[in-house]
Amino acid sequence: MKSLSITSFFKTGVVFLPFVFAACTTDDSSSGWVRPDSFGESLYERQLGKGSSAKFNCAVYTRDNHATLEMNLDLMAYQSELSAVYDVEVGEPTYYYVDLTLAGMFQDEAMDFCEGIKESVDGMKTSCSKSHIQGKAQLADVSTGMSSFMLGNLVTALKGQCDDFYDTYKEKMAEFPGAWNNGNAEPGEPALLCNVNLAADTLVMNVDYSTRSMAMAVTHYTYNGVSTGLFMILESYAGVSADTLAMICNAYRQDSEISGVNCEGSVITYLAPETQDGETVTLEDMAVLYKKQVCPGLLDGTLSMEDLWFND
Repeated sequence: MKSLSITSFFKTGVVFLPFVFAACTTDDSSSGWVRPDSFGESLYERQLGKGSSAKFNCAVYTRDNHATLEMNLDLMAYQSELSAVYDVEVGEPTYYYVDLTLAGMFQDEAMDFCEGIKESVDGMKTSCSKSHIQGKAQLADVSTGMSSFMLGNLVTALKGQCDDFYDTYKEKMAEFPGAWNNGNAEPGEPALLCNVNLAADTLVMNVDYSTRSMAMAVTHYTYNGVSTGLFMILESYAGVSADTLAMICNAYRQDSEISGVNCEGSVITYLAPETQDGETVTLEDMAVLYKKQVCPGLLDGTLSMEDLWFND
């Protein structure tokens, strides 16, 4: 199991919608908007999941004179979630509504989200708190005779926005452990046990399946009593075939982020840098990562040992 960095899911602002018509006048009424019980007919959907670490969904709907995009990004590993709705009500006047709910680390970005929404369309009115952001703008009038044409253009634009969200978040989710799935993939074999303990400057992780097991120990690597800025990692396996062990060893030797790979029977040792992605990672950080990201995925079957051995 290659050492995993502390994943920083870049808390980027939401990509705002391209409009097929511009803002007209500033609306003086409240920016408050209540999400309906149903957004109407579902016309398009994109889904993506990464093990038990992250899940993304984006859908486009129409109802009456509305075109709506609903997007949800759930980072289970960080207990953080972003839910966004963009709704355009076509008519005379035409209104554009934005509604975001934020949980976990996304709340740290609330004011940035608020500013982004405010600047996305001229005349946008916003109401912002740490957990809930709303926006409303009045757009150019659309006559009854043109409403169907405009709704068609909006649906096309919203589908493209779902595609953009998908591409953006797929790139950012790539660092998370777990196998790619479409958000509802069937899990594999679950581990029977996954324990993580940190004591006396040694991190120990034990994983048991019905026919195989793994024990991993991580310590700071020193030379002549001086810190080297590296972790020493030892992995010991039982019930894993010699051919599989050879493939694991080869995969580790191909990984540019680790060094000093040594393979003897069912024991593999190697060195990994303490500084990853420009930040120093502690054993405490690693313990949290394995407890919150790796073990849950192994225990529910959405993450496998093969994912950790062979996936980047």
